[in-house]
Amino acid sequence: MIPLPPPEILKMWQAIKSFDFDTTQGAFVGMDVRDKDLKKRMLESMKIQVRGEGWEKHEILDEMEPDV
Repeated sequence: MIPLPPPEILKMWQAIKSFDFDTTQGAFVGMDVRDKDLKKRMLESMKIQVRGEGWEKHEILDEMEPDV
């Protein structure tokens, strides 16, 4: 898998952050996730990816999960 650059990860977050959801569908059997805090988990995963790419400062790292 090729990691996306932070600007693309931010675009993904901006596209989904206004929606209320608790399920994601995985690409393979057994990879679906259901969790009441899934949106928070997704944002944290995005931040982990950006930091893992060596970014210490980027707009996505300042994002907070919107109150629902």
